[in-house]
Amino acid sequence: MNKKIFNVVRIIAIIICVVVIIYELAHIYMDQKEYQVADEEYDTIRETVVSWPVDEDEAQIVDYPLLQIDFDKLESINNDFVAWIYFPCLDISYPVVKENEVDEYLHVTFDGQENKAGCIFEDVLSDSEFRGMHDIVFGHNMKDQSMFGKLKMLYQSDNNELLEENPYVYIYTRDYVFQYRVFGYYITNVGSEAYSVVESSEEYDTFLNYIQLHSAYERPADADFSQKPSILTLSTCSGKSGSGKRFVVHTYKCAAWER
Repeated sequence: MNKKIFNVVRIIAIIICVVVIIYELAHIYMDQKEYQVADEEYDTIRETVVSWPVDEDEAQIVDYPLLQIDFDKLESINNDFVAWIYFPCLDISYPVVKENEVDEYLHVTFDGQENKAGCIFEDVLSDSEFRGMHDIVFGHNMKDQSMFGKLKMLYQSDNNELLEENPYVYIYTRDYVFQYRVFGYYITNVGSEAYSVVESSEEYDTFLNYIQLHSAYERPADADFSQKPSILTLSTCSGKSGSGKRFVVHTYKCAAWER
């Protein structure tokens, strides 16, 4: 009798395991399908609204990557659109929206579709014209390296060469192109001082000291903060989902060009 009970329990356990495996596989499949939809959406956006100049001489007369961006088209798709971000050494190139409430675009794509890949979005407290003392842009750490999934390459071994080659991030707004230089990055926690609201000179200096203490990347010797240039922080998840860990990349505005 005990043997029969044992066999029944074993069969039930096997069935439960099979059901769990099927559920997990289905979950993974659905996630991958969602991510693919998001990738296709952003590929289409890039193909439609972003181009490079055909005339090479034209591209060489400016000091920044001469992306030609159709701002009218982007604003017609999403009126929360504020800028285009381009991080050449990691091949990150996406539209940026300004959230109106916290995490509004966490699981909503640029064209308003519900999707776990979400959107690259600027923090609700940041300046929509990227003129704040500290502005923050968020993006998901996607396994397929889309969105901000490539940021983690910066802290992987032997990848400092990426920044030695090209340490700049570019923000294209309708009126300006801003060039930012990476000067720090590290793993932190949700709600840490890496996300500080900076509105005064004193808060700016305190924030710089915090970055200096925590950064895994040595600040460039020629980085000049005497005029308190705007700081732009790029933030994404780090480690296991739900761990509360974040990876942040701090950059400072080192040049600006009127479009």
